Amino acid sequence: MLAAGATASHAAAEPLLRVENLSVQYGGVLALQPIGFEVGERSLTLVLGPNGAGKSSLLRALGGATPLRSGRVVLAGRDVTTVPAFRRVRLGIALVPEGRGRLPTLSVRDNLILGWNSARPDLRDTQGAALEEMFELFPMLKERIDQDCNTLSGGEMQMLAIARGLLAKPRVLMLDEPSLGLAPLAIERVYQALAVLNARGLAMIIVEQKVVPLPHVPLTTLVLHNGRLRFQEPRYPSDDELAELYLGQEAQS
Repeated sequence: MLAAGATASHAAAEPLLRVENLSVQYGGVLALQPIGFEVGERSLTLVLGPNGAGKSSLLRALGGATPLRSGRVVLAGRDVTTVPAFRRVRLGIALVPEGRGRLPTLSVRDNLILGWNSARPDLRDTQGAALEEMFELFPMLKERIDQDCNTLSGGEMQMLAIARGLLAKPRVLMLDEPSLGLAPLAIERVYQALAVLNARGLAMIIVEQKVVPLPHVPLTTLVLHNGRLRFQEPRYPSDDELAELYLGQEAQS
């Protein structure tokens, strides 16, 4: 029994996602300096930074869409650094890209079915049950189910993109600036849904340029500036800290 307990304790200590010394380079430009952090089960990681900070590069690297200059990505103890993007989705890393990532000319239903098809077959619910779960979270999608996705509002497009990512059955859902271009009410609705998902146990990495409305959700905040990790704490930075991190002098190497 002691041995079994020790094994269970060890397994519990293993992070869901471990990022080790990860860096990204485009041509001769180092877009993301080496960075390391861990994402636990049921956790929320908020990545903040101004334009050009390296936030999107980080998510694309984690999702397999951008090759690494250095480092490793380990998911549930498995090194997925060289695993292509479509296989990472089936292993449990899904990305909701900046700009909603919708597929124009397709209906809401077709976009959702594409998400459902990207899940591992052994993890899928029936298509009908999977869609009903999304309609429970985002009721307006049921009302718009046969509409061309280009006819949706910005907030509805974002909810569709999130639902499509969720249908892939991820263990880690990554969202690139989900509040971008949305009205305050739409931002509030999107983040209410994200808080519900996190409370149900879904680990998330959310990239934004500013602090977002999740005041009661435990989280870890990373702040990037010019490709460097400048802040890493289990809390939001204060307004003064954020202003200094965004506008102040670079940390000395």
